[in-house]
Amino acid sequence: MPAKLSEKEKAVRGTAQRCRAREARSLRVIRREIRELRRVISDMTFNLQLARKSVQADGVLIEVLVANSNGRFEKSQRLNPAFRIQAHALTALKSLNRQMDFLYEEREAAEATKQRAEQFSEFTI
Repeated sequence: MPAKLSEKEKAVRGTAQRCRAREARSLRVIRREIRELRRVISDMTFNLQLARKSVQADGVLIEVLVANSNGRFEKSQRLNPAFRIQAHALTALKSLNRQMDFLYEEREAAEATKQRAEQFSEFTI
């Protein structure tokens, strides 16, 4: 179960509280955040691709020289740092995609509010 629920998910479950709902933001701000988040997601997928290539080329374990307690250098096998980067990038992409879903939902709500405001403005004098 995700830690943070969207407003639609809260409404379906019956746990939505109006007093805790976020303040409505303008459509312009939401669209700007969506553009920035798309850039971040594309950068993260690029990092993920580089990490995958590194793991494929070098393997999961790499040999490094490590100084022992006597000061001599010995070969040791360590986990490839690209493997950790790959794991972190996958979890980051999952949370970024979840955040993108929240922004899409917020954008839909803002567009609906804008349409209602335009409908009422037609009838005002």
